[in-house]
Amino acid sequence: MRRVRSHRGALIACGATLVPVAAVAHHSRAVFDTKQEVVIEGTVTKLDWRNPHIYFTVETKGTGGEPLLQEIEATSVSEANALGLAKEAIAPGARVVIRANPNRQGAPARASGLSVKTLDGTVYPLNTDAKIAVAHTVTAQADSIAGRWAPTLDSFGAILSSTRSWALTDAGRSAQAEVLKSLANASDVAALGICEPIAPPILSIFPDMRSIEVGAATVVMRFEGAVGVRMERVVHLDQSAHPASVAPSVLGHSIGHWEGGTLVIDTVGFAPYPLGLVMIPSSPAKHLVERVTLADDRRHLQYAFTLEDPAYLAAPASYTATWEYRPDLEPSGQPCDPETARHPLTK
Repeated sequence: MRRVRSHRGALIACGATLVPVAAVAHHSRAVFDTKQEVVIEGTVTKLDWRNPHIYFTVETKGTGGEPLLQEIEATSVSEANALGLAKEAIAPGARVVIRANPNRQGAPARASGLSVKTLDGTVYPLNTDAKIAVAHTVTAQADSIAGRWAPTLDSFGAILSSTRSWALTDAGRSAQAEVLKSLANASDVAALGICEPIAPPILSIFPDMRSIEVGAATVVMRFEGAVGVRMERVVHLDQSAHPASVAPSVLGHSIGHWEGGTLVIDTVGFAPYPLGLVMIPSSPAKHLVERVTLADDRRHLQYAFTLEDPAYLAAPASYTATWEYRPDLEPSGQPCDPETARHPLTK
């Protein structure tokens, strides 16, 4: 049996501040009753192991004992790999006990899976809302910040409490209210940013695998962004200043330098983005400074950022997270599938 560690952070499925964080990588959770939990026991009959969401069907019994096919929605393949969800745990034929948030329409409408318990007693997360991750057994140490890494689940949860203290302008408060409203009632997948690039620093928050390659002139950071959209950030070490005319982009233009063992990344040239400041949009004036440092144990990175955007933030905002060294992880190999992304709108 594999050990499971608990997440005791501020991650709560029904909190209003969770909506933009989850929906930037996935879709609105308004169809689920996140204040209620149900237990579904049965046999898996179908599995779609895809990004941006995994879906599987369990043959169970209805309230009258009649056979019932219940569809379960889980996290993305990208996050599932980092959180330790084994594909075989929910493969067709597996006997499972599911903990889930029910659909507001009731069974058998699609439910949002939280965790799955297999016959051997192992409990796997199906979603970050489960607040658990399977403990990995990596003991290797990194030689530098180069390698494969994944943020801890605690760090993912901590962003919610951090953003509550951010000082917003009047425009920022209005924008935040509009974002919450639109995400809670979204019916257009394109409006949710699914299968599209994700802007930093949100890109660095989700607990999926990312890799860092360190060269003499550049540091390259590659992400799947929790949904299978492959993104590459290039940090230019051979540029002391940003070019005079930077073409705006979702990822922006990054330059960097070393302060001892810490990589300092300065990024500007962002295109406007609906959720570029975690809970509110970002403007072209957005400025991001990140610091990446290998911890003394050589098994963790400290990732910290300071964010400025005078259009929406009344003062600079900051956040610090921990990334774990995960050489055991591989890219999911599953691109974000638009058909799978539209699935919630067809059920």
